[in-house]
Amino acid sequence: MPPAALSDAGVLLIDDSQAVRSVLSTLLRGLGVQRVYQCGEAEEAMVLAHTCRPDIVLVDYDLGGQSGLDVIRSLRDPQASPDPDLPVLLLGPLELPFLFEGAREAGASAILPKPLNANTLGKSLMAVLAARRERPQILNASGLH
Repeated sequence: MPPAALSDAGVLLIDDSQAVRSVLSTLLRGLGVQRVYQCGEAEEAMVLAHTCRPDIVLVDYDLGGQSGLDVIRSLRDPQASPDPDLPVLLLGPLELPFLFEGAREAGASAILPKPLNANTLGKSLMAVLAARRERPQILNASGLH
């Protein structure tokens, strides 16, 4: 039985390959994720971040003519993003040493290896959701988030 936190989570999946999005979407649904939003490029990702309000973002490092690092920078920008603290997991090959530094500088929450298996994906999603729940939230004057 999938953990309740995953069944309640919304995941935005950004990859320029429809085949990869299909595989990852199947993995996510197998883990119990009910709300999976998909797109293949940065501009649409920002629109979906605003309209769907995901709890986690999975973004591929190589988006064809674009970089997943640029998407992460946009998601971290308080002027452009609906939630600059949104957990963002970068998907990419771990054998690229520059990827770690670029991901850290862009503000990635974690880097996950491609190809990705369900076990690694599930553990990573649960870890970032747990870390997000543990952060204190600031309430406005009306007591609402």
